Amino acid sequence: MRRILFILSLLLANSVAGFCQDTIQPKMSLAQNAEAFSKGLAEKYNENFDMAIAYFEEALKAFPEDHASMYELSALYSRKGLPEKGFEMIKAAVELDSTNKWYKIRLADFYSQNNDYDSFVNIYDDLLKDEPNNLEYLEVYIDALLHLERYEQVTEKLDVFEDNIGVNEYISLQKLEIYNLLGNKDKVIEEMEKLSKAYPYETRYMSVLAEMYMQDKRDQDALNVYLKIKEINPEDPYINTSLLEYYQKQGELDKAFEEFILAIKNKKLDYNTKAQIYEYWFNLKDDGDNTVKEAEIAGNAFIETHPDKELGYYVIGTVHYNNENYAEAKKYYMDAIARDSSSFISWYQLIFTDLELNDTEGLYEHTMKAQRFYPEQPIFYLFNGVALIEMQKYQEAAKVLEKGRYLSADKKLTVNFDTYLADIYHELGEKDKMYKQYDRVLKNDPENIYVLNNYAYFLSEDNTRLEDALRMSAVTVEKEPKNTTYLDTYAWVLYKLGRYKEAKKWMEKVFSYDKNASGVYYEHYGDILYKFGDTQKAVQNWKKAKKLGETSEFIDQKIRDEKLYE
Repeated sequence: MRRILFILSLLLANSVAGFCQDTIQPKMSLAQNAEAFSKGLAEKYNENFDMAIAYFEEALKAFPEDHASMYELSALYSRKGLPEKGFEMIKAAVELDSTNKWYKIRLADFYSQNNDYDSFVNIYDDLLKDEPNNLEYLEVYIDALLHLERYEQVTEKLDVFEDNIGVNEYISLQKLEIYNLLGNKDKVIEEMEKLSKAYPYETRYMSVLAEMYMQDKRDQDALNVYLKIKEINPEDPYINTSLLEYYQKQGELDKAFEEFILAIKNKKLDYNTKAQIYEYWFNLKDDGDNTVKEAEIAGNAFIETHPDKELGYYVIGTVHYNNENYAEAKKYYMDAIARDSSSFISWYQLIFTDLELNDTEGLYEHTMKAQRFYPEQPIFYLFNGVALIEMQKYQEAAKVLEKGRYLSADKKLTVNFDTYLADIYHELGEKDKMYKQYDRVLKNDPENIYVLNNYAYFLSEDNTRLEDALRMSAVTVEKEPKNTTYLDTYAWVLYKLGRYKEAKKWMEKVFSYDKNASGVYYEHYGDILYKFGDTQKAVQNWKKAKKLGETSEFIDQKIRDEKLYE
């Protein structure tokens, strides 16, 4: 019996020892896990992320089903540039605890980063079952549905969102975008009506609604909304422009013009928009007395409302210019430039006004100033050169025109430069340069009759390339058969070629078209008659030429000696 008790006591002792060993080991692992997890959190909060990872990995090693450490590691791995490891960790955490919403939210974030919006939506379907009105859930859920183009579901969820927070601009605009994508015009208008009703004093929404009515051809509804906006806020910066466009489309141009002027005078409408609607309005108009009158009213409205801006002065200047009242136009263009010296169009018009006034000094001064603001704009060099030609400063003019020609990229403008340069070289007696410029002109403009005429005439005067001269001159009389200058040149080239009978015939055409012919014509005719042996009539024409002026240096000798000198 004593032996039996001893054996039983041994068995019991072994059993208890085994039990103690099995119990102590897990407790020690859990303690290690808890300690490592705690240290991991501390390191994470101190931004020692590598140490944090090491402690969470130690915690997980101590307890492999520690989903809390998995959750922490998922974020830390991603931060370290190991998103795949992070993804695996959070998936494992969700498998171990599928009720933890934070785990599911993080897993959904990983799906989103991988553009796996189907899996993202599946997770949020579960989350929204528990919290159907959670606005944070709804916001990201809607975004995922948009990526999946599940537009019908999006509008359903936006309605839930709206039920919780009321009509909201962000939600309404989202819906509007979706209804537009779906081509549901009625829903678009319905949503805009709801937004306008929810914010009755927010005229922005009403303006959009009115525009939608216009697009839907509900003109009267649109007008009612516009008039309501005007009643609520008569100084709304865009109501006049909206009504301007409305009345213009309806063909009610008097009302449209009234709104146009009110828009200019509206101090809450920005100046740049006013300038744009000015351009819009007058692009619709044909030139005429009514257009000029409207421009004058608009210009004065600009001066009244924006006396410090250039547009109004430019407009009134142009009204005067079109009425050929160039002195007044010049004053207003100068006022425009005083307010904006960088206004190209004001400088441009001022310079043309100088030309109309034959104001050479003004033209020179203004083109010099314009060049400071537009040093690469060739047109100002062209007119500066013209002024210098008028001032007989030919060398200086040539330099300016050569520079402008270099800057010119426009073929027609280049032709003008070359033409003026040819005139300068003629004045300077540099014939080779003159002919070179004529060749340049004809390369770009083969039928330039002004240059063809001059080229032909000067060749005939030099008794060179007379057949070329005749060919050039023939083009001019074909283009303008009653232009006496061109007829005279053609007759003179024929004369130089010794074709006197033809020359006489063409010269007589000059007198048939010009009853007040100049002295040069009579001198030429006298020379031709002399070649026919009719000295008496030749001298009569030379005397008449002398009386009229514009003759050659030989005119006195011809008359005195009754003999031809060339």
